[in-house]
Amino acid sequence: MQLKKLTPSFYIDNQTLIQALDFDMKLGEWMPGKVRGHGIVKISLGDLTFAIPVHSNIRHDASLILVRNKTHPDPRIKGMGLDYAKAMLIKDDTHISDEVFGLKPRWAIKHLEGKEHHVEKQFTAYVDKYVQAQITNDIYVLNSMEYRFSTLVNYHTELGL
Repeated sequence: MQLKKLTPSFYIDNQTLIQALDFDMKLGEWMPGKVRGHGIVKISLGDLTFAIPVHSNIRHDASLILVRNKTHPDPRIKGMGLDYAKAMLIKDDTHISDEVFGLKPRWAIKHLEGKEHHVEKQFTAYVDKYVQAQITNDIYVLNSMEYRFSTLVNYHTELGL
């Protein structure tokens, strides 16, 4: 499983997102200086392709933690890893570059090796739970740490909601 990078065209073509990593919902634009390109893992879910980004300070369980953060002053921070709650739908393959994204620390990439099926299974379960919660209006799930700021809110049409 390789980490790739989103291209600048992704940010240009997706300026109307409701929720995204490094997106200011109040202003409706990408945060200045934050469009650095995310390390992402590409996952297929049926006929949809998602980019799951690496996020430095994950506070919830909808993730695959690659590096545990034992020294962070905020004990709620679990660490750095793949953040399922910030997955982005990729509608154009040119939005993912061929450039390999390097992690710091470099050894963290080893935690992704052989995890394709595991990540796909976890992400599918995450999406399925979101869809079911939307259908049943389960506010306990939708307001949980895992789903409150989920980017899946951007893709209701594509998810059949």
